[in-house]
Amino acid sequence: MNIFKKIIIVIAICLVIGSGYIYFSPVPTAALVHQLFKNGVAVPPKHYTSIEAQTKRFNHIDYASEYDDGQLDIVVPKNVDTPLPTILWVHGGAYVGGDKKDVTEYAVQLAAKGYAVINMNYELAPSAKYPTPLKQMDEVYAFLIANSQKYNLDLNNLFIAGDSAGAQIASQYINIQVDHDYAKKVGFQQVIEPSTIRGALLFCGPYDLAAFANTGSSKTLNFIFDRIAWAYIGEKDWRNAEATKLASLTDTVSKNYVPSFITDGNSGSFEDHGKKLGAILKSYAIPVEEVYYPLDEAKLEHEYQFKMDTKQAQATFDSLLKFTKEQSS
Repeated sequence: MNIFKKIIIVIAICLVIGSGYIYFSPVPTAALVHQLFKNGVAVPPKHYTSIEAQTKRFNHIDYASEYDDGQLDIVVPKNVDTPLPTILWVHGGAYVGGDKKDVTEYAVQLAAKGYAVINMNYELAPSAKYPTPLKQMDEVYAFLIANSQKYNLDLNNLFIAGDSAGAQIASQYINIQVDHDYAKKVGFQQVIEPSTIRGALLFCGPYDLAAFANTGSSKTLNFIFDRIAWAYIGEKDWRNAEATKLASLTDTVSKNYVPSFITDGNSGSFEDHGKKLGAILKSYAIPVEEVYYPLDEAKLEHEYQFKMDTKQAQATFDSLLKFTKEQSS
């Protein structure tokens, strides 16, 4: 069942039994959505065991965060001693759920193709509000710089990736690095040399955050999105918050942005956001690789790319590898 349908069912049950607290705080919705994201949606490809055997993992590494959930995993190919192009991945989960382990199988498949993949955790809303995940990305990058030789990381060939909410976080973090004026507005220092970021890898993300609560197919789903955004931004009137405006990449993306790989499903996701962002980037003459599929070919839901038992997810993976190869130096 689509994750958004599951959320609607759970919220409806709460409303029926009279949980009025859900109207006055984002906490109940955040807690329920957090539970629904616990197991992820990934489906491994055939012969995954043989693919996994080509890699090695370093799990639950403390990256010395000032915040909670400051751990990361590193997946690399076996028997490779030269510096590896590096993919830093931010997991999804609607800002209130999800975990780095949800990306593990995809990271293993990328590592088997010659990449070092870093899956980071970050403290979730509502206990940590915007811009905590962005601050934790700074901490992760500092850790990678300090440990690049230990893990054979080529940080001059860096890709920054994310799925769902993680795609929004990752895309905004890149914008900070490539646009000095934007970085000042959001209160960040630029810590990455822009030329070392070879590309953005963006899967199923909400890049027009201001329109986040108008994305759903029903009033109930939009009610849920409203509570999720409230939990992350930290303001009930989050639509009019300055943080929301700054975090909406479709309004703020720099003309200096990096080449981007953008994809999404065609049902119950943020396809319109991705296409809007892609069009803006193309208008700036920034290289963009977009992967979308017509509904009459297959119904592809949110996070479809992790379901590697479908030919569309496999085709997207192949397109992703082609993009990263072309953009690597």
